[in-house]
Amino acid sequence: MPTYCFVHPKTKRIIEHVCMISERPEFIMMQGVKCERCLAAELASQGGQQPSTWPMKSNALAVHPSQRNEYMQFAERNGVSTEFDKRGRPVFRTAKHRKQYAELVGATDFDGGYSDPHSK
Repeated sequence: MPTYCFVHPKTKRIIEHVCMISERPEFIMMQGVKCERCLAAELASQGGQQPSTWPMKSNALAVHPSQRNEYMQFAERNGVSTEFDKRGRPVFRTAKHRKQYAELVGATDFDGGYSDPHSK
């Protein structure tokens, strides 16, 4: 069953509520106070992107967790030292680091800006 997050409007405390999808409430009441659903808290609890951009974990450039060490060694040998989290996602420290790694593995960033690697 999924976990839904609600935020208390006064204390800003996040309240987790586990229920079936068909029973998901639009809001919950805590001590007479209406607490609205908080999608940001739900996404953050799933290992999603942090509010600040860097460090950035990339799902698109992830590898199988069993390949983490192999890819870290590959990146190190090619001068683009890159760490991978336990889920196999590369952790980029800066936009320059992200660009260098994407170019190393031949990736195109279709969501990128002017400084990001594009298809040729």
